[in-house]
Amino acid sequence: MVNWLSGEHCESSALVNMLRPRGIDISEPLVFGLGRGLSFLYWHSKQMPAPFLGGRVKPDHLIRNATRALAVELRESETTSQAKAERELLAALETGEVVGLKLDRFHLDYAEDSYHFAAHYLACIGYASDTYSVVETRGLGVRTTSRESLARARAAKGPMSSRSLAFRLGDSDFDPADLPAACREAVAATAHDFLNPPITNMGHKGFQKAAQAVRGWCDTLDDPAAAFTFLSHSIEDGGTGGGFFRTLWADFLDEAAELAVEPAYAAAADTYRGLSARWTRIAHLLRDESDPAALRKAADAVAATLTDLGQAERDAMTKLADMP
Repeated sequence: MVNWLSGEHCESSALVNMLRPRGIDISEPLVFGLGRGLSFLYWHSKQMPAPFLGGRVKPDHLIRNATRALAVELRESETTSQAKAERELLAALETGEVVGLKLDRFHLDYAEDSYHFAAHYLACIGYASDTYSVVETRGLGVRTTSRESLARARAAKGPMSSRSLAFRLGDSDFDPADLPAACREAVAATAHDFLNPPITNMGHKGFQKAAQAVRGWCDTLDDPAAAFTFLSHSIEDGGTGGGFFRTLWADFLDEAAELAVEPAYAAAADTYRGLSARWTRIAHLLRDESDPAALRKAADAVAATLTDLGQAERDAMTKLADMP
């Protein structure tokens, strides 16, 4: 019987649950690290009611990077037809496969989410009596939801959405002996991408952009208190593992230090645990404030912390990038 993981982050824990039935039993932090999961993004378009801070790579890239690092074939399918999406899902489940699904959990029967987020992932493990069984993240575990609700969730539109995107695993050349080299490659690639972002909203450059913007949020946002609370949730509680994914990355570095026999990774893990604690403090500053004066004070404190964090994270990634 498979020991299903209700992990910290949806995309990494979904992949763990897809791998386990195939005899590849690795930790969620290792999947997150091999997926080159750590990043930073500040984004606020005219269509968005509030700004967005992201602490991880773009949706879908983590699972793609991790399966490539593990030498496991990844098969993706998308369709605008809900009927076709369900037929393909049922066919895979009937063969005993675990299927990774991208969707908006808001629509699922058991969800208590008050907001829409179309880049949530879970592992679908079975079907019976017009209901699907899925494995969720920590606090939810294995749940069931109706076929109608799952179809709505998979077809949901919005930022970062896909067209009933499903992930399946194919052939595998996984060899545990290759993990040390895979860890080194993932660390180097993550550091390079963080230090060389394609746009100024991402990587270390995004910190300064966010710090400049946050001071004006109290004047430009329709509901700054609600926006601050949402950002606090997305930093600390929204499937990040705490500390804006920095704790997951630190756990990966500790595991990579043992696999690759590299003490410098363990030292970097300590650094990132300290950075994680600073992100947690930002989340607390943003949480549950409604008084205008308190909101401005919180915004100023967050802006100053973001400026300092940007330099600290750049320094930490530079050390990792400079490793032989």
